[in-house]
Amino acid sequence: MKSRIFTLLFLVFANGLLAQPNFKVGWNTYKAGLITHQFTYRYTYTDSTVLTLIDTLTYLSTADSLVNLCVHTPMHDRAVYKTCDYLNAKKQVIKTEEYKDEALLSNKEWRYDDKNRKSTHTEENKSTGNTYRKTYDYSPDKKTGDMVVTESSYYNGKVEFYTKSYYDRNSVKYKEVRLNDNNKDIIHIESYTYGDNGKVKERSVFFPEFKVTKKFEEHGGDMPAKCFRTLPMGTIEKPSIAGRIAYIKRVLIKNQAIIYDKDCDEFEYHFINGTNCEVIVSTTKTHNVWQVVYRFKEHV
Repeated sequence: MKSRIFTLLFLVFANGLLAQPNFKVGWNTYKAGLITHQFTYRYTYTDSTVLTLIDTLTYLSTADSLVNLCVHTPMHDRAVYKTCDYLNAKKQVIKTEEYKDEALLSNKEWRYDDKNRKSTHTEENKSTGNTYRKTYDYSPDKKTGDMVVTESSYYNGKVEFYTKSYYDRNSVKYKEVRLNDNNKDIIHIESYTYGDNGKVKERSVFFPEFKVTKKFEEHGGDMPAKCFRTLPMGTIEKPSIAGRIAYIKRVLIKNQAIIYDKDCDEFEYHFINGTNCEVIVSTTKTHNVWQVVYRFKEHV
């Protein structure tokens, strides 16, 4: 009962109905400096009058942006799911806590080296008691000069496998080699091909044991770069939470020429007003169905 009361109070705070919106994580209470409301809709472009709400999220951040809480209230679940990120002065995530209502589900922590690269990652599953740990080692490839990142993965203190990731001089990952727990036998080799838009176009996975290569096409990888852009909103009307449906429809109408581009069977467009609102329109795996995300920020 107490958990449900807290949830109701939290939602009141998150929607700006009280003067000082605070949020509680564990034993600590923080004052919010920014609240971001996110609504996700399913949209069939043949019926421009219907937007079906499928998910809602609320993000609360402290004024210094070092503590950020995401609250998820699923449409068909009475529980409230919370994810809290803690950042250091360099805006790197150093800790993440995940809750269901007030029960802590998992705790994750990161450490970084003197070059601001990840050095360790640990995770403790509070429900099962299992622990996961990864360490990262960085070394240049002597032949190519590219960077090789070696990841050692542990489960409950015992090594599970090793992964070597290869990055070119532009920090683009082009190959991954998975080795078993002896750090010698190769499980698989995964290579990446990129399209003109910078997205992965194809993954090729070679399994030495079976001498078989499997190829997988990736969503949107073969589309032109113009199909994945950040653009101005295209409408002068002011956004709001209450009037979001009408506002989204105006954005869709104003940007029809871009959204209906015949060269883009798959796309993702971020329309922004430069201050407090963003509308993201993207394709999904379902034919003729798009996803529309509405984000609205409130400084408090």
